[in-house]
Amino acid sequence: MNQLVAAIARFGGVLKVISGFAVFGFLIWSTYFTGSYELTFLKGVLAFVALSIFAGVTSWIPFGTTLAPIWFEWWWHDIPFWEFSTAAWTITGVSIVANILLLAGGLLESSRRK
Repeated sequence: MNQLVAAIARFGGVLKVISGFAVFGFLIWSTYFTGSYELTFLKGVLAFVALSIFAGVTSWIPFGTTLAPIWFEWWWHDIPFWEFSTAAWTITGVSIVANILLLAGGLLESSRRK
């Protein structure tokens, strides 16, 4: 049981790191390749700075990185809630699973120690 709990927590941690990179990759993809607007070089650099600030601010909020793809599509592309892209829902789902595995591993480990 001890090794299973450690494996759950480790897998959740690895998945959380991967989903963090996937979230930022999604933000870049969504900004530069799905919009119906033209980004010049200057606008592209400013958009990257805005993405970095957005990712930094959402990382301070509990579960902010998890919900960042959905918030971004709502904010940047002005998409209604139920019309978000499949990629946004998928990345959000993977991040939610990572959070659940981390939480389960931590709770199981703390209950095992009692």
